[in-house]
Amino acid sequence: MSVHTDTVPLAKPVLGPEEEAAVVEVLRSGHLSLGPRVPAFEQAFAARLGVAHASAVSSGTAGLHLALRATGLEEGDEVVTSPFSFVASANSILYERARPVFADIDPITLNLDPAAAKAAVTDRTKALLPVHIFGFPADLPAFERLGLPIVEDACEALGAVHADGVPVGGRGHPAVFGFYANKQLTTGEGGMVTLGDPATKERIDSERNQGRAPDMGWLDHDRLGFNYRLSDIACAIGLAHRRRGDAPADTAASAAGASSSPR
Repeated sequence: MSVHTDTVPLAKPVLGPEEEAAVVEVLRSGHLSLGPRVPAFEQAFAARLGVAHASAVSSGTAGLHLALRATGLEEGDEVVTSPFSFVASANSILYERARPVFADIDPITLNLDPAAAKAAVTDRTKALLPVHIFGFPADLPAFERLGLPIVEDACEALGAVHADGVPVGGRGHPAVFGFYANKQLTTGEGGMVTLGDPATKERIDSERNQGRAPDMGWLDHDRLGFNYRLSDIACAIGLAHRRRGDAPADTAASAAGASSSPR
């Protein structure tokens, strides 16, 4: 009796001539960063989710960090989150010398349990960080009733939809998506923050670019920032990948089955 040992990959990016042509076009333009593909990718992504704004960043982890900073997170603050996630969820809290507070998960959905999160809230709680684990939407209406700022870890959830028909990432809270090679849409590395507040987008756009505001000169910076930019090369790949169709078909990973993996 023969034994088959073929390996079925958990996720495999689907890349082809469209992505190759998009990259070559950027390379020939000589405009590799801070160019027109970045806002084009942001606008296309925001339009897909029906949200007002999106900010492209270098990774999902970078997006989580900047989104949490935008809540006003400071040293000693607490953020209630899930213990069942990739390490980046907790790391993004620790970057600001804040404290991740792990609350229990629902045994069926594996998402952060709203009742457990409520019980974990103290007077030092600054925000909630629910994770849409394996792409299954967390119970955002229940978290919203707690009255705290929410940052959504949606790195595995592109294409998922809440029970009320709103796409994950489309509720207006900062929601962070990842574009690592095993995600539904990939740019190799990269991420996107979707959000409804223009002031928060302005802050994230500045802090991803070393703290430079849009109306400031090349060496003029007015706040602490980071090198969290996403290149035009990556955005060109993202735009081409986006044109393949709705996100769940973009890679072999489905919105409900993406791995708990690099942000």
